[in-house]
Amino acid sequence: MASPPWPALLLVLLILNTGVAAGVQADTSTQEGELLDVRVFSLECLENTSCEPTQPPHLIEYFSADWCEPCVQVGEQLSNLSSDEAVVLQHHASPQDATYLPDSKLKYDHDFRLLFYPSIVVDGQHLLTGSRQALDLPTVMENETPTWSGLESLRVENSTLIWNASNTGTVSVWMLAPTAHQTSGKIHPAVAYEHATVNATEGSLVLNEEEIRENSSFVVLLEQPGRRSLTVASLAPTGLVDISDGQEVASTPIGSMFDRDFAMVVGMVLVLSLAPAFVIHRELMTGGREQKVPINDEEE
Repeated sequence: MASPPWPALLLVLLILNTGVAAGVQADTSTQEGELLDVRVFSLECLENTSCEPTQPPHLIEYFSADWCEPCVQVGEQLSNLSSDEAVVLQHHASPQDATYLPDSKLKYDHDFRLLFYPSIVVDGQHLLTGSRQALDLPTVMENETPTWSGLESLRVENSTLIWNASNTGTVSVWMLAPTAHQTSGKIHPAVAYEHATVNATEGSLVLNEEEIRENSSFVVLLEQPGRRSLTVASLAPTGLVDISDGQEVASTPIGSMFDRDFAMVVGMVLVLSLAPAFVIHRELMTGGREQKVPINDEEE
């Protein structure tokens, strides 16, 4: 009779439990990011020594792609926002776009952990996904009043951004410019094409004039680096959204997908944990039947 495969079972359980523990440890040790302050200035301001960046009421980070059909409607909606309402920072995070920016993809994947286009992040905290939820943006901005602080005495001198920071973190400068849609030719008002970041304690950042495009604008962010815990800002369905290469599918709520995957992992762990008990039970039953045969022969 073959012995039960204890080494193989123990190895599987050890690997699985180690992987789950490592995943939990990685999640708990991940630093929580936060948006602390926002400032905006134009290219004209950069060229004017007496100009100071302004503080917008809201920051709208818009993640879109030129192959994404629902993004057209959302882009038109955002183009109607005035500078008195919010500043729009448009990210092209899809490598399929000719205007793709790797730093935008890093923010899409790592900081915000987004899954769909179009996605709108309001003030670094609230998430709207899809063209239907984007219609609720005015309500979200009306109900939320961020308190920006941390960048003090921010000014531009000789193409150098200078500040005093009352909070630690990083200072990021996103350079935006009007950019043509790669198929329709329609102009996106402000797409990020360059990004620079430095520790807030440095107090200054030199902007390379050779990299600055015509009609550029600049969004300066003071942030605590790390992943963000975004709140879903709309109860409206996301509808049909693009997730990759222009493929249109019905979306599933993010929370539901995570709950389903977690349940599957827990189920697998339980099944593998009970496997040794099933093997022992089978061996006991099989051994019992084999021992009854010689006993019966002796009685006969």
